[in-house]
Amino acid sequence: MFPQLVAGPIVRAKTLLPQLDRLKRSNEIERWHGLKLIAFGFFKKVLIADNLAPMVNTGFADINNSSSTVYWWLIMLAFTFQIYCDFSGYTDIARGIAKWMGFHFKMNFNHPYRSTSIRHFWQNWHISLSTWFRDYVYIPLGGSKKGKFRSHLKKIFEIDYP
Repeated sequence: MFPQLVAGPIVRAKTLLPQLDRLKRSNEIERWHGLKLIAFGFFKKVLIADNLAPMVNTGFADINNSSSTVYWWLIMLAFTFQIYCDFSGYTDIARGIAKWMGFHFKMNFNHPYRSTSIRHFWQNWHISLSTWFRDYVYIPLGGSKKGKFRSHLKKIFEIDYP
């Protein structure tokens, strides 16, 4: 499972362990879908992200290069597509390789730039990372409620939260 560990998506034990219980051989349809994922992932990573990188790197390397608003809009637009194609490309490659080995990993990017709100964007951008942060960082720290962590801080530092 090296490709998944290096490139993501983050797969929970409750999803992965049952798949490891039995030896499952991929069928022709799964291999075909895996090949499509790998090809599209390489397209996004190599042809789009890697070709946008020099322009983005040049723009960020010399921020005094141009004071043109249009130039900076182009740099930022290129950066948004570079980072999306980079992350989603290598995730698609890992998902495709997993399909070849008979495993199924959930989709990790669900058209985040079509979102209509910041909340919707984060629900569709690097889904496995967002849910991991929600479950292992946000909720244990109290989430949207005042949790145990805040209560302990209040006792330790005598801080009164509203």
